[in-house]
Order: sequence, then C-alpha cells, then structure tokens
Amino acid sequence: MTATDPSLFTMKHSSTDKAVMGRVTASYPRIQRLLVPLDFSGKSRQALRYAMPLAQKFSAKIHLVHVLPPPDKAQLADLPRMKQAAIKRLGEMSALLPPRLRAGNAVLVGKPAAEILALAGKNDIDLIVLTTKGETGLKRTLLGGTAQHIMQHAGCPVLSVRRR
Repeated sequence: MTATDPSLFTMKHSSTDKAVMGRVTASYPRIQRLLVPLDFSGKSRQALRYAMPLAQKFSAKIHLVHVLPPPDKAQLADLPRMKQAAIKRLGEMSALLPPRLRAGNAVLVGKPAAEILALAGKNDIDLIVLTTKGETGLKRTLLGGTAQHIMQHAGCPVLSVRRR
C-alpha cells in the first residue's frame, strides 16, 4: 500500500459508528461575543489578529479588556492616571477593528484571571482569545499562569495563542 492508495482515504461505516457518534449536526457553534484580554505587549496583539477573522466569520463583536494589578499604597494616587492611560491604549487598539466588530472596552483593577473570568461571565462571552507566554515547569509555577487559570475555569471555550 502506498501513500497515494485511494483505499487509505475511504472509510467503511458500520452501524456501531452511528451509535458512537450519536446525532452530530453540521451546524457551527454560535459565536457572537469574543473577549480579548490585552496587556499591551507587542505579542498580545497576536490574540487580536486571531480574533478579527473569527469575528468576521461569525459576525461577532470583540470586547477588549486590560487588567491593572491591585495598587499598593504608594501607587494608589496614580491609579486614575493609570486607568486613563489604559483606556486610551484600548481605544487605539479598538480603532484597528472594523466598526462592525467593535463592542466595549474595559479597564479593570484586580487579579487578571479573576477579573477576566468575571467579565466573561457578566457579558455572556462565547470565546476568549488570549496569548500565552509558553512558560513551562518551575517558571510557570512561580509566575502564576493567568492564561492557564483562565483556560481551566472559563465557562466558555478559550483559544490560546502561544507567543513567539
């Protein structure tokens, strides 16, 4: 048998195949709202580049979010300025989207994974598109793993784009 042998590509279906598959429909999942968390790094824009064609395909809206870490006492006075700067940068990122794909922008303060998951639940998000740093082993354990936490606890599918 060679790699071009047509019998390699034909499948014989038995009655047990139908029982195993059940009733599979050919419809697409309904994706109306995508959430893209951004940390404003050059690599986090990769998530937006993946989200745009998905949103276009499904006529979905893209929500952008940036989460500021909880400030310590010394940073508390700078929090309004930091929020304004983040709002401005999200607006710049949102301007890259065609108007029909734009939804809301949010700047939140807190633990990133918890804030992103809460926002996704509140806005009935259908898909979260995020980037990961690709850390493994001890480094990931020490640094936390926001993307990993979101993937494990999200109430919707998560598309993870590995940073390069």
